[in-house]
Formats: sequence, structure tokens, C-alpha cells
Amino acid sequence: MVFYNTPEPARGWHRVPMLARLSLLLLLPVVLAGCGGSSSSDEAEQPADGIPRLDFAYDADAPLGYSDRGRINKKPYPIAVHDVSFRSQGRTIKGYLLVPPGEGKRPAVVLVHGAGGDRSELVAQAAWLAARNVVTLTLTEPSTSDPPAQPTSQRQLLTLTKKVQVDDVVAVRRAVDVLSSLDSVDPDRIGYLGWSAGARTGTFVAAAEPRVKALALLSVGAAPLSAFVANAPAGLKPQVKQVLGSVDPLRYIAWAKPGSVLLEDGKKDQVVPQAALKNVVKAAPEGTAVKWYPAEHQLTKAAYGDAFDWLGAKLEVEGPRVKGAATETTTG
Repeated sequence: MVFYNTPEPARGWHRVPMLARLSLLLLLPVVLAGCGGSSSSDEAEQPADGIPRLDFAYDADAPLGYSDRGRINKKPYPIAVHDVSFRSQGRTIKGYLLVPPGEGKRPAVVLVHGAGGDRSELVAQAAWLAARNVVTLTLTEPSTSDPPAQPTSQRQLLTLTKKVQVDDVVAVRRAVDVLSSLDSVDPDRIGYLGWSAGARTGTFVAAAEPRVKALALLSVGAAPLSAFVANAPAGLKPQVKQVLGSVDPLRYIAWAKPGSVLLEDGKKDQVVPQAALKNVVKAAPEGTAVKWYPAEHQLTKAAYGDAFDWLGAKLEVEGPRVKGAATETTTG
């Protein structure tokens, strides 16, 4: 399965998503575009097809190691941007926490970047959403901040592909732990917004993290698992089916709670093939909201505005927008 979330080649092999690397090794005969509290077990259940379903388990009792280094943007701008970090699977995850002015508990949203990006990539969008009276948290995924060494074989690459995806999803779950611990956040109103590779991560979060009530997934596509299996070397086909099947976004998006997901895609996307975008739409559960835009892979401000409206309705965002704060429809 190709997830079509690849950064520009100039960013280097270590910045290319693991599954995009795998496509180079396993799908050479095929021309495919590329892109940019828990149980103790990694497997939640054994579906009828025999492919494991992961629960993205982690030690919920492990210290969060949350650190807030304070506000990094200047007053009197009303949205405070804090340099924060926390621990996940033995790593330090860096983020930006954006907090609107005022007291009381508010909804919160985790925002996750595209392939090769980091916590700064969606900080403008996080600020626009914070201007709607929502606490927002961007983060840098472990796959970007701490990429594994280049694999030496296809079998090793398969193993690393699964591990990298699990680590990214667990980092998001730990981010939810952070938000749930804050006095400014209502832990019953937490959402997610991911773009490109961050949207791919969101397909797993949708199935594995019940505390996330609503997910806006932008520009996410996937080829079917059968494409990988069909083009893998004969001796590797069973392992490809089992390992890549266990991190297949088309399977996990189908397990999302009905009505909890919004999919937004561009009709002119030059990075993700239209068929791949439609695969995710088709796999999503009943009640999934779908919006198409006359846009490329990087969606427009209007698309983000629609995503914020949808998240606002799902998370019951209250109160007026923050006076003096920029939104997707303003410049300041």
C-alpha cells in the first residue's frame, strides 16, 4: 500500500516516509506516485482475514515528562504560543501549545504535519483555530525527529515500517494525555487535524484513541494492500500482507466511529492520485463527511475554515472568536 505522503526528494532518504521507501523496493514494476491508557498488547484483536489489528498500546502510567518553557511569541497578541515537550516511548516529543485568553476548560485539538514536516508546519492553522477559542497543540512526529537508520533489507524495512507508524500514533495518544492533564482543556472535547502524512496517522488514531471525538483528515490517500502484495517478491508476499496489512489505513479508517471523521481532498492534487484519495473515502464508515475542493495537495484557507467549522460543531466550541487574533479569513 502506498500512502502517497512523500516530501521532495531533496529532503533526503531519512525524511521519506517508511512506506514510500518500501514502494521503491517492492513496487518497482509499477508506476505509482508518492507523497508526503492502554492494553499491554500491540494487537487488539484478530480479524477474520488473519491480519492483526493493532491497538497502538503504550504504558499510560509512564511519566509524561511534560515541560512548558513558556510563551515564545510577544504580547499583546492574544493567542499565547508555548514551547512544550513531553515523553513518548522513551523519546522527547516537541510541540507548540497555543492557548486563547480567558479562564475555564475549552475544547482542544492536536494538529499533525505532513511528511518531513515538524511542529511549525501547521502552527498558523493552529493559531487560526485557537482564535475560535480552542486550545491547540502541534507536535513533531517521531518519524521526523528520530528517524530509524536506513534498512539493509526488504524484511527489515517491513519491520521498521510498522514500528515507525506505531511510534507516531502513540506520540499522538501521549499528546492527548498532555491535553487531558491541562486545567485549560476539557478532556471530553478533544479533536484531531492532520494533513497529508498527518492525516494518514489520523486514520489509526480514529480507530485506536476513543478520547479523540472528531478528526479532520486532509489530503490522505492510500493504495490497496493487494497492490503491494501483488508486486512483492514471491518469498516476501506473506510477510508483506501481514505486516503492511497491520498498518493499512484503509482498514483502520473503516473502524472509526461513524460520524467522527471529516475527509477533505483537492480535485487538482498532483501528489496523491485521485484514485488513492477516493480509496479512503470509500473505506470510511457511514456518516463520514467528505468535502472536495478545486485545490492541489496543499488545501486552501477555505478548506481549513470548513474543517474548523466541522470540528467546532463536533466539539461544541463556545464563545465568541478571540478579539484581535487572526483567523483563516483575516490577516491580523
